Order: sequence, then C-alpha cells, then structure tokens
Amino acid sequence: MYIVKPKIIEVYDSFFQQQVGWPPPGVSLIAANKMWPCTRGEGSIVAIVDTGIDYEHPDLKNNVLGGISFVPGEPDYLDLNGHGTHVAGIIAANGALLGVAPEAKMLAVKVLSKDGFGSYSDIVQGLKWVRDWTGPGGEKVNVVNMSLGGPFPNPSMHQEIIRLVTAGVTVVCAAGNSGDADPDTREISYPAYYQECLAVGAVDLKTGIADFSNSNERIDVVAPGVETYSTYPGGKYVKLSGTSMACPHVAGAAALIYSRTRKRFGQDISPSELKKMLHYQAIDLGQVGFDTLYGYGLFSFNLDGGKAICMKVGEKEYWVNKQKYSLQDPVLPAQGTVYAPLQEICKLLNTESSYSNGEELIEIWY
Repeated sequence: MYIVKPKIIEVYDSFFQQQVGWPPPGVSLIAANKMWPCTRGEGSIVAIVDTGIDYEHPDLKNNVLGGISFVPGEPDYLDLNGHGTHVAGIIAANGALLGVAPEAKMLAVKVLSKDGFGSYSDIVQGLKWVRDWTGPGGEKVNVVNMSLGGPFPNPSMHQEIIRLVTAGVTVVCAAGNSGDADPDTREISYPAYYQECLAVGAVDLKTGIADFSNSNERIDVVAPGVETYSTYPGGKYVKLSGTSMACPHVAGAAALIYSRTRKRFGQDISPSELKKMLHYQAIDLGQVGFDTLYGYGLFSFNLDGGKAICMKVGEKEYWVNKQKYSLQDPVLPAQGTVYAPLQEICKLLNTESSYSNGEELIEIWY
C-alpha cells in the first residue's frame, strides 16, 4: 500500500491570507462554514491512517489526541513524510488555517513510512487499534480517513474495515490517482473499492473532474483535490493535489455530521445513513444522475449547491461550476470594490430580494 505523493512546487512559511482563521478554497467550496454556527466538530474523533501527523504544528497540536506507529524503525507517530500532516490540516486545522471541522479531534495512526509505503499487515494492525481505542471518557472513533491505496484487494484489511463499519465507524477512502478523465475506463484502488467504504474522487476548484481521479461504479462523491492548501511539517504549509486531498474534505464533513447528529438527537448517525446523506446532498456534476467519474456529485453543506463562481470585471459573462451564464449588466470596479446589480446577484444566489428607493432599504432572504 502506498500514497502517490504529488510533486511539491513550493513550501510556504506562512499562509496566503494575512489573518488568523482562514478557511482555504476547498473548505469554502463544500460550504463547511454553513455548519459552524451549529457545530465545528466538537466531540467527533477522526483517525488518520497515514504517515503520521506533525503534532507540533501550531495549527494542529491542540487537536491531536495522540497516536501510534506500526512502521518498523519509526516508533514515533510524528510525520516524516508530510502527507499525513497535509491530510490532518484539511480535516481539523485550527489556527492560522481552518480545516473542515476545526474542533474535531484526531488520532495519528502511522502505517506508512517516511517514503510513503506500508504493508497490509501494518494497516490491519492500525485499523484494529482504531476499533479498540477508547478515550478517557469512553469516547470512540467516529471516522477513519484512508488517503492510501493499492491495486490489489486484501481479505484481512477488508474484514477489519467491515468490523469498523459494523461498530459504527465511517471509513472514508481516496478513490485513487490512476484515472484518465474517461468515464468509460475503469480504474480500481483498494480499500476505496470496497462497498463498505466511502470512495471520494477529486475535482478542481471549478468543479471539473481531476484528470488523475479514478473512475468506477463505486465512486460515492467528489471533493476538492487539486492544488489543495494545507499544513506541512515544521509549521509550514503546502499545496498538493490528489484524491488523498479530496478524501479528508469528506472525512471532515462526516465529523461535522456526527457532531451535529449527537447534539440534536443524542445519538450517533450510522455509516449507512451518513453515506445516504452525502449521496442525497451531493451536487450533480457531469452526466445527469450517478456517473463513474463524479459518483453522485460534489458534496456541499450549501443546500443551494456548491458553487464555484468566476466573474470577469467589466464583462457580463460569468461561470458557475464551469457553466457559462450572462448578466444583464457587467460587474464594475470602483475604488477597489466590485459592484453588480442587486437583482442579478440575488438571482445568482437563488435568493429573493426587495428594494425600496423610498427608504433606501435592501432586504435579502438567503
């Protein structure tokens, strides 16, 4: 088993936006902030089965409960590769950067070495450890993130996944990076292909399919996974691409859903119910209905749909999820601010509005 680690173009010593608590574009595209007034993931626990986590990173250290290493020669669960730390930031960074569920807690289950490779036996041990783990207050793991894969099935790993799901744990897996953007070709990676798992493909920030994302009949949903900005060892940040990056967006979403369900109903949602919820609320992309590239579509907490909106100042044309539309009037700049007609923007957001010249009152229902 292995990760397909993308080429690192540049490592950043600081984050792009010069303010504390910045949700990067992928987190924004799935509208995680729509859930934050209700929950930021409190009480949810996500086990990251990967290369470990840099538990000293300032954006992660408060959310890492602990961990374990099953990698020979690497007894500490500290991340020596960078992949697991990047995944962790997407799920639950809480500092300069914000993950999808910034108050969720994480466990580092190190089963892949500093070179990104690991054995099935180590992964099986890691999954068993996750299933047996109990916190000081009786807490159990709710979500497992597996941004790893291989071309061959393994019965022992499959059985451990079945046991986890039976115990109420949602297992979220990266679909794999062997795709060619052709829905008629079939690329399979395990464990994502097991029906008990949630298989996550990758799209770019314009919601187009990533040309590396695997396609097959077991893809559940897609999430942002191209040039994804997140944490990196040594207190740094980096942009990486892969279904490995799409997967933790959905794992973080699952953590929010577990937390919200517990707060509202006093009990946990089952993995099968959670999977149906993700399918139901996914924004249909590609062919109408389910397809082998996008699965059921892009998951978003925005009931109006996950919208990647692109406008060019001074022109009427704009794009929503790569579909071209036209405004009646162009958007125009004035002293550093861009203006557009109120009615046009309300239409774009699918909201109702009322404007009264007499009272200079603007009302928008959203």
